[in-house]
Amino acid sequence: MIRRGSARDIIITLPKSISWSDYEKELAEVEKGGVINFKVSNFPNTKVGCKCYLCYDGFIRGYMIICGMNEKEFTCTTTGKNWKGKFIERSGKFYQIEPIPMKGFQGFRYYEGY
Repeated sequence: MIRRGSARDIIITLPKSISWSDYEKELAEVEKGGVINFKVSNFPNTKVGCKCYLCYDGFIRGYMIICGMNEKEFTCTTTGKNWKGKFIERSGKFYQIEPIPMKGFQGFRYYEGY
């Protein structure tokens, strides 16, 4: 049972404008010791060590471990795009799961054991 106020696992959606094969390349680089960021308008009630699940093309595909939440400015090493704002940071291995159907959405949602 999850009590209100306790840190929780979350789900984010990867936009369809990003190809899965390109994202896999980014995930492979992150596994070598990098950090991958996801921009949010406000920070979720989560913490370092919680899981961040990824929804893509109608399915939850897997998860990574949250390694931080920071407000920052940076240039993406993959796309060269400049970013500024609040970011959920993930690192390490991407753990693929048996796909779970879920419609994509903006922002984040709390994982409810779909």
